[in-house]
Amino acid sequence: MATQFCSYEAEEQIQLVHLHESFMLTFCVLNLIFSLVAAFGNLLVIRALWKASSIPANLKKLFLSLASSDLAMGMFAQPMFGVIISVVLWTAANGNDNFVFLCPTVLNFCYFFLFFLASVTFLNVTAIAVDRLLAVSLHLRYHELVTSKRVIIALVSLWLTSAVAAYIFISLPKHSNMVAVIVEFVGFFLTTVAYIRIYKVIRYHQNQIHCQLQQPTRDQAITMDVVREKKSALNAMFVYVVFLACYLPHLSAVIMLKTNNWKISFLIAERVSLLLVFINSSLNPVVYCWRYREIREIVKNTVRKIFRLNEDLTYG
Repeated sequence: MATQFCSYEAEEQIQLVHLHESFMLTFCVLNLIFSLVAAFGNLLVIRALWKASSIPANLKKLFLSLASSDLAMGMFAQPMFGVIISVVLWTAANGNDNFVFLCPTVLNFCYFFLFFLASVTFLNVTAIAVDRLLAVSLHLRYHELVTSKRVIIALVSLWLTSAVAAYIFISLPKHSNMVAVIVEFVGFFLTTVAYIRIYKVIRYHQNQIHCQLQQPTRDQAITMDVVREKKSALNAMFVYVVFLACYLPHLSAVIMLKTNNWKISFLIAERVSLLLVFINSSLNPVVYCWRYREIREIVKNTVRKIFRLNEDLTYG
């Protein structure tokens, strides 16, 4: 099965390189550029999240998990995929179509890692949506029910589930696209339902806030908690919007490939959508800095220190 999966993927790469060499070269260059952006940006964000004190503890753990998967995508998966495409381009340019050396170990490991990290991202974004839904719905009971230990257990389960999904993806070469469609569709469905529910809960609380502000101090404190959780849910929703914009085209492209695996226009659409998936790892740090002032300030201070150190080393 592993060899069969590798043969399918190698054949796709050969077709794309022969028919659209310039496109694959552009894809390779952009992929490597965004891998550097993702790696550097997520390193800065992870450091900022560790130091930040204004973000709720459970949400911080979820953001750290998401940033870690984005970091792994930028440091390992994207460069690995880019190097494979570079090797295929270089080999084809020399008139050699023998890519046996990539199968099964190299290509299978690369695609396993890509699918694994993409699944982690999916489940992380879903977990963030569920966490914010519980926060706006449960209020004071949230901290009692959603403990730090339970969040850690959920995150470990999330990463293990992604590994299992990636193994199934590699093990079923004839149905790998269907596995991708199922994972992506379930992630989109659960996350969208959660944010629709969050919107309804927030609308309900907005209608109650004016009355609550006229009540005694305890009700005013509850109202302030509601406003705080509303803002936190809104910030988290921007991560979901970027995630939707980057992953939804890939779901559409994979569905098209399911109808015709070898149509070249569908293969190109899938590669373009895959680049968007990679770019998502670069955009998330921008969202964190945009929506969270404390993270933005920590990142700015870190960058200043890096440039100051470089200046000291240059002129010292």
